[in-house]
Amino acid sequence: MIHSPRFGRSRFLMALGGGALAILGLVAQPARAQELVIGSRVEVTPDPHFRWSAANVMFYRHYFSFLMDLNKDDQAVPGLAESAEVEGDHAWVFHLRPNLHFADGQKLTAADVVASFERARTLPNAAGPYAGLFAGVTEISAPDERTVRMTTNRAVPTLPNGLTQVSIIPASVAKTATTADFVQGSADVSSGAYRFVSLQPGNRLIVERNPDFYGPKARWARVTFRFMTDNAARTAALLGGDVDMIDGVAPQDMPRIKADGRFTVHVGRSDRGLFLMPDTERDVSPFIRDINGAPMTKNPLKDRRVREAMLLAIDREAIRTKVMDGLSFPTGQLVPEGFGGHSDKIPVPPFDPARSRALLAEAGYPEGFEVTLHCTNDRYVNDGRICQTIGQMLTRVGIKTDVQLLPTSAYFPMVTDHAGKRGSLIMMSWSAAGSGEADVLQNVIHTYNKETHTGTWNLEHYSNPAIDKLIEQSQITLDVTQRHALQVQAMEALMADVGVIPIHDQSVVVATKKNLDFTTWDDESTMAEEVVAK
Repeated sequence: MIHSPRFGRSRFLMALGGGALAILGLVAQPARAQELVIGSRVEVTPDPHFRWSAANVMFYRHYFSFLMDLNKDDQAVPGLAESAEVEGDHAWVFHLRPNLHFADGQKLTAADVVASFERARTLPNAAGPYAGLFAGVTEISAPDERTVRMTTNRAVPTLPNGLTQVSIIPASVAKTATTADFVQGSADVSSGAYRFVSLQPGNRLIVERNPDFYGPKARWARVTFRFMTDNAARTAALLGGDVDMIDGVAPQDMPRIKADGRFTVHVGRSDRGLFLMPDTERDVSPFIRDINGAPMTKNPLKDRRVREAMLLAIDREAIRTKVMDGLSFPTGQLVPEGFGGHSDKIPVPPFDPARSRALLAEAGYPEGFEVTLHCTNDRYVNDGRICQTIGQMLTRVGIKTDVQLLPTSAYFPMVTDHAGKRGSLIMMSWSAAGSGEADVLQNVIHTYNKETHTGTWNLEHYSNPAIDKLIEQSQITLDVTQRHALQVQAMEALMADVGVIPIHDQSVVVATKKNLDFTTWDDESTMAEEVVAK
């Protein structure tokens, strides 16, 4: 049995109308259950401010709290803040709920929020910086215990949405804790629906119901996340009864699970898109060679025709049917249908190897060249198989591709080192969960600027001044319709320039025991509160 919720609905966006911001209320939770064991496709990064990714935030949502929260439809809803308002074009003011506490009994105040935000945006050597979420923010202050004020140098209409990604910890922890303190557990002071119990790196995370949580009490008394990055191991654990459910079900394992009457498979469309990022900055790129294997003195990826050749060399439908077993959505842009910034005018790129070869010849590479494609092998659904398949497709048109698969723990420190080699061609992804619109533009596409925190995830340093201008205009446009129109223009210009090479949007695939129901989240979060005992 497959449950597939509808995707492509209209999105709730925190549009400003020149006054107070109305925020949706929380809904009551059904009856509470006891213990749940989840076989997780990913492992948590213990420090909540060290590596920003939806996969990490998924864990944090269980035992930390957030100024603004996010629901399964990527809508911003009240978190620690019960209301928010704007002051002109240069400030956001958030009002905290009364009587907030951490799980250790200490009071949670605006000072804790300020300290958490300051740590998140300035943490040294962060592998996945949160800094881009604070672009435009010049000061964060606490006028009193229940008020957080964020001063900006321009209008930042989507700031509350970005704050759904930043975990709140005590100020005392934020100012002194090291990453090692979170591994050991001494810094994991909870304030979420669950509280931190223990973490065994490479093995499991255990949380339990927090009786002092400000909102509805957690559904489960205890939740154990068992880290199982290997697809086969997760499936075996489910079939063997070692876990109650698994996420990130490999498409090739679906038929076996579906055929077993003890389980239910739940499917939804993800807001996460996969794409390739080519090095368009450096004249000499470190992982590009000529057909004889010698380093090249000219970077072919700076030529738009070469990038278009790569775009047309990829058979997305073949990847969907043969690699993903139908569980992907081929795309030609960086946000899915239903999100702000999605353009109806951008088609899925056709598979046209003949045109691809012609473009390579036109660009001066009739015999092609060699490139290394760096990818993860444990982060996205079938990421290793996808990259191997893409490597074969590029090789067939003359771009001999050496695919290098790395674990997440090694891949991200390499590609996020802006001063390092990074890679000549890398696979990345982006989830629009932080905003419900094309925030990928300012985070991944805008010219990288360390000082302004724009382009923080622009790992190949793509730069297009005309597109930058559209992105910057959109960031200060309060009217949501006008803002999305600017994002559409930027997206269309980006794809006309082939600044990135989109592949597909993922599916969310989760399998549970038959006596459990589950609702998928667009951002692929596996939330214990969405697991209901029948």
